[in-house]
Amino acid sequence: MSAPQTLPPIPAHIETLTGPLVVGELLGTYLFGILTVQFYLYHLNFPNDAKWIKYLVCSIFTLDLASIVMCIADSWHWFASGYGNIIFLNDIWLSAFDTPMLGAFIAAIVQCFYCHRIWTLNKYTLPICILVSMLAVAQIIAGIYGAVVGHRARTFAAAGPKVRAATWVVNIGAAVADVLIMVTMSILLLRSRVRTNHARTDFIVRRIINLTVETNLLSSTLAVLTVILLVGVPNTNYFTAPSILLGRIYSNSLLLILNNRKYMSSDNVVSDAGTESFHTSTRKTALTFTTLAQTDDRSDGEDRYQLTESRVDGTLDDGNSNSVDIR
Repeated sequence: MSAPQTLPPIPAHIETLTGPLVVGELLGTYLFGILTVQFYLYHLNFPNDAKWIKYLVCSIFTLDLASIVMCIADSWHWFASGYGNIIFLNDIWLSAFDTPMLGAFIAAIVQCFYCHRIWTLNKYTLPICILVSMLAVAQIIAGIYGAVVGHRARTFAAAGPKVRAATWVVNIGAAVADVLIMVTMSILLLRSRVRTNHARTDFIVRRIINLTVETNLLSSTLAVLTVILLVGVPNTNYFTAPSILLGRIYSNSLLLILNNRKYMSSDNVVSDAGTESFHTSTRKTALTFTTLAQTDDRSDGEDRYQLTESRVDGTLDDGNSNSVDIR
């Protein structure tokens, strides 16, 4: 009868290995719950969206669903099946695929979506769009490479040095792309804001700028934080917490931008300064500003989506047969 296997001793500071994984998995599950609600609201409020936008949303949700399922499987492997066994805790299991690879795919898709919006707003931004697209492709390649190499290495200790370069490419590429998107979108929208002289238009522009800056700033911060923790605190898993969250931040950002159209096209819009309200009984509204501006005037049963660099066009019926043309 063989002797029972002797397990390696538990490290003195085990929380530096387990804590970030627990925090990352819990917050990631919470963000997926938010994404699920946003996904439901999108299909509820925008059934007539263009097919490519619907496919985009479904693809993002499917990738995030696959990622969260693998994250849950990882948690079960580390903390349930392998409870008290440091060998299980050091096993990469499925984490090489759910975080670097699927996260890179989600980030790249969202960044390319922003590129499409930027290019349609202003054709002269093509070089910036090409640069962001190249960074997105580089993230995908690095994510796949990191997943394959990490899975073959089997343990975090063995995989760390081998996937360091791929981790740098994924996260630094994401941060640079996000900053480029944020700055370019803000400049284009600020120019459009200067050219308009209508309070509702000004409110919509400010709203889009705020969302663009907030979402891209958050994702770029998480990407930079991942690199800082990877380099600054070696031999720990601190870097895994922001890394796990990054993909879900991107997917939630996309759905937030899409669902925000419901708020911006609502009948009652109050400016963020609290000084002006618009109460309209709107029968016909055409907002021409972003790729996602929805036209409610449908003679053919289809929604229309247009983009323009410099204005938001709309015809609002105030209930007294007086139309106001927003220019």
